[in-house]
Amino acid sequence: MRFNTGKIIFSDKYTIITAALVILAAIFTITAHISINHLEKENKKLTGHLSEMQSLQKELIQIKDIAESKERKIGLTKITGVVPALQQLLDSLGLKAKAIKPLEKKKIKEFTEEDAELEIEGINLNQIVNLLYRIENSPFPLKVKNAAMKTAFENQNVFILNITASLISK
Repeated sequence: MRFNTGKIIFSDKYTIITAALVILAAIFTITAHISINHLEKENKKLTGHLSEMQSLQKELIQIKDIAESKERKIGLTKITGVVPALQQLLDSLGLKAKAIKPLEKKKIKEFTEEDAELEIEGINLNQIVNLLYRIENSPFPLKVKNAAMKTAFENQNVFILNITASLISK
């Protein structure tokens, strides 16, 4: 009987085609399921990488902005020397210098440090604070190396200010 059933099943063309299609559909379904699971795992992994890269991109943009700001401060601002830089700051505050003398230039690697001595007579404490603040927060890299303050003989509220300042440029 077994032999007859096998003969009947395998002798009928439609039964063989149907069985082959069922087997192919099962193989395709299993393969698709395995492939989908693999792709979902890969998608989760890539989504994690993408979110990590986006956070790093935000950090990179912040660092780039800071670096560009420092570059502008260090050398991209077009100023020809320390004397014009100090004169520009004094003009913005409405102060007059008795003397602005350029001193020495030092070459340190790729940067140049240029010194100047600034002397202002008849300045009050508020103007001194404003000047030092402007030097500290100027668009070009100025630093105060030395500062001396004396009171005027005639008026104790008026000062004579001597500052040695440096401009750093590329």
